Amino acid sequence: MSHNRKAVLVAGSWFYGSLGVALTVLGPGLEAIREDFALEYTGAGLAFATIGVGYTVGSLGGGAVSDRSGTRHSIIAGTAIAGIGMAVAGLAAALPIFLAGLVVASIGWGLAEVAVTTLIAHGHDETSARDLNLAQLGFAVGAIAAPAIVGASLAANWGWRPPVVLGGLLAASVAVAFTQIHVPALRDRVTEFQKVIQAAVAPVLLLVGLGAAAGVAFEAGLAGFFAPFLEREFGLDRPAAATLLTIFWGGGFVGRLLGAWLSTHFELPTILIWSAAASALMAVLAVLGSSAWMATVGLGLAGVASGTIIPSLLVLAVRHYPSDPGVMVGAVIAMAGVGGIAGSLGVGGAADAWSIRGGLLVIPIVMAAGVIIMVSVRALLDRQPRNETA
Repeated sequence: MSHNRKAVLVAGSWFYGSLGVALTVLGPGLEAIREDFALEYTGAGLAFATIGVGYTVGSLGGGAVSDRSGTRHSIIAGTAIAGIGMAVAGLAAALPIFLAGLVVASIGWGLAEVAVTTLIAHGHDETSARDLNLAQLGFAVGAIAAPAIVGASLAANWGWRPPVVLGGLLAASVAVAFTQIHVPALRDRVTEFQKVIQAAVAPVLLLVGLGAAAGVAFEAGLAGFFAPFLEREFGLDRPAAATLLTIFWGGGFVGRLLGAWLSTHFELPTILIWSAAASALMAVLAVLGSSAWMATVGLGLAGVASGTIIPSLLVLAVRHYPSDPGVMVGAVIAMAGVGGIAGSLGVGGAADAWSIRGGLLVIPIVMAAGVIIMVSVRALLDRQPRNETA
């Protein structure tokens, strides 16, 4: 591995770590946020849905921007925008300003993630899946730290706001980091809009995007609503319930490590099928567990099983359409954002209609559909030439 590629991987890992903190501080603080803004679970789900909306917009635009302006500029601009949005959300006194801050932040994160992912996954066919899984260990580390940060803030009676503002500071630090390293240009031409549309609706990429949507819905549902579930169903105090979400993201860290190893021994579609099936089963254990310890064990195992799904799908998209990596990654992340919207609103609405346990049962159903999607992806790839360019 070249010295510069090592620097890119280190900076990319720092980006994913910052993203991990920023995107996972809301779930542990959800009950406190609901109290601050007098929200039902559907309204709380709206906060997560706004992140999905912003991510969809940012990633769709981000693919085209990174292919035209360069990945470095996209990363710096995106993380600067994310930092501003996180600060606004963390300091907001009214719900509309809070939601607006989350939209701005997620647009910036989406713009930057497309560029970082493309940079790592493009052009290294034999190692790209391993490298992206390893770089995204940073996300797991950030997500592991976030519940503990929120739990400590709640225990100190500081509330949920300081961790959100911290997410903004971390975003700004990523922008600074990428001003200090050389980022290679990936291409010297722009993508025609018509070709982007044709590729985005091609069967393989569409299914990969749907798989990513299922994966993000899975993460948004469990990470977003499991702390309130532990608090309401098992009587855990709020800081403890928030901190226990670390178990899920710790499992995700292990899952990404496992995915990095598996990617050198098995085909990605096979890994994805088994990961989706195991995720659905472990989510059932987590939601239907009769005690807090059983639910927590299921939560951790669900994190292990699902950890490699998103990195593997993104690498699959780049490998299948290597001539237009930015827009391909952008299209997949945009569909993942839609999954985040649907998952958050679906679980929140079901929790209000039935119970929070009933709402969380939506999650394994979503991942069961993900198994069907992954099987369909493998079937299509078996019939089509590799590295098709739509």
